[in-house]
Amino acid sequence: MNPSAWTAAIAIVVLGTALIISTFLARSRAARAGSFARSVGLDLPDSLRAAVTERVALRHRGGAIGMIIGIATSVFVLSVYPSSGQSFAAPFVLIGGAFAGLAIGVAITSARAAAPLDPNAVKYARPNAVALNDYVAPLERTGARIVVALAVASVIAAFIAGVAFGGVLAALTVLAGGALVFFEVAGRRIVDRSQPAGSPAELAWDDAVRASVLRDIVTAPITLGAYTLVVSAAALVEKLLQGNDLANGAILLASVIAAVTLAIVAITSRPQRYFLRRLWPEAKAA
Repeated sequence: MNPSAWTAAIAIVVLGTALIISTFLARSRAARAGSFARSVGLDLPDSLRAAVTERVALRHRGGAIGMIIGIATSVFVLSVYPSSGQSFAAPFVLIGGAFAGLAIGVAITSARAAAPLDPNAVKYARPNAVALNDYVAPLERTGARIVVALAVASVIAAFIAGVAFGGVLAALTVLAGGALVFFEVAGRRIVDRSQPAGSPAELAWDDAVRASVLRDIVTAPITLGAYTLVVSAAALVEKLLQGNDLANGAILLASVIAAVTLAIVAITSRPQRYFLRRLWPEAKAA
């Protein structure tokens, strides 16, 4: 790996370690829980504050641990296969490993999220079953599938066009597809998990944390698919339009505009509150 890749890897590990430490600090935990409450648009009652704070801390801690493991795995891959450590490829491998690790870490720690109720407590349940599309907005859920599909199609097209690829693109393609499968399988397992709750507020907050976990997981296929698409499409365009700088520049500009437009749409649509609109419309109206 080159010095810049080492610097990026070390920086991510340091930031991840700092995040893990912060999940044990009372002031940081409280601030993060408050920020999460404002983000999802729910009031956080005192009776649920401790439980929600712990679940939010667990989510961040699991994601940070997974991210560090993902970075370590990426560094190992780049060290074992030096040809993969070219300056243009190393950042994709490192960041891809970080996002994949984060998704797995969040999914594993979410298994500890729901604390059992007091056996003598009154239990509250919703009348209808829930599904994955109740927690993850179409922009993210369908977007992940489309991006990964386009990435795979771009890789196949580039291969047919005779573009020579190294192990990095193959690894990114496998990671993108694997991340999507992981989201589809693990996401449904998380949704199907029981939701012990003693009040509507407790159930709503369980939905909020569950939705945030699922959104963390779906970020991995979106990011990895986008990286794969960019790398393969750039190589394909270079192969088909060699020497045509104007065409290359136009394609690059169009890609940047598309990415910025999607980012703006994602931010303004508040996907973190999508579960509220689907499952708690009365709370959204209030």
